[in-house]
Amino acid sequence: MYGWRGRIGLLVPSINNTMEPEFWRIAPEGVSISTARIAGGRHGTPEELRGMEKESRAAAARVANTEPGVVVYGCTSGSFFEGPGWNRMICEELTKITGAPTVTTAGAMAECLMQNGHTKVDVVTPYVELTNERLKQFLRGFGIEVTNLATFDMIDMFDHAKIRPDEIYRRVKETVTTDSTAVFVACTQLRALEVVDMLERDLGKPVYSANQASAWLAYDALGIDPGITDCGSLLRSLSHDRRAAPRPLRQIA
Repeated sequence: MYGWRGRIGLLVPSINNTMEPEFWRIAPEGVSISTARIAGGRHGTPEELRGMEKESRAAAARVANTEPGVVVYGCTSGSFFEGPGWNRMICEELTKITGAPTVTTAGAMAECLMQNGHTKVDVVTPYVELTNERLKQFLRGFGIEVTNLATFDMIDMFDHAKIRPDEIYRRVKETVTTDSTAVFVACTQLRALEVVDMLERDLGKPVYSANQASAWLAYDALGIDPGITDCGSLLRSLSHDRRAAPRPLRQIA
């Protein structure tokens, strides 16, 4: 059976066409990824983001048939928009449905920043102003301040995938400040995985992306080192911190 080493159940918004390819890029031999799509709109309005939470339950029920070892709720704004308690509720509901620990992208964002001691971070997003403010509030709940935030300011979430990696690279370099200790590129639609490694070399500080952080926390929960060396220091850290058994996920709340 494919997935003899580990199985990931990936839940993505119906319009997302970046997260699944990036997860397959990271996947090592013996790991399978089963994807279910969450019905919803493409404009990231508060109503659409709240509706995605409800629709994710049906997607989780479908992916549960593959008996995943971990489930990933792959939408950054969809998991931070209503705050840490909302994020925790999503994890609990999806775990109840699938019987597997659940990772959300917002939870992975907070976890990777906290675990690496970052309290000041620069952020690049494709979001509109309201969503950016909710992101700042979410991180503030974990003692993390956004020192500078730059946005592509695009309402259509499908179009987020059309932003080229070189555009992300330039925007990050324009945004980074001397006050921050790390950079986070939000949104699972952004093709940031291709440039995080070169950004870290050029900036001299950690650069995390939504898909990278989600994969990192998922593989950590599975107790698997994917052996990826060219997608940033976060994924490389799994090689330095291997465990004989999966580590229980800490609930981000």
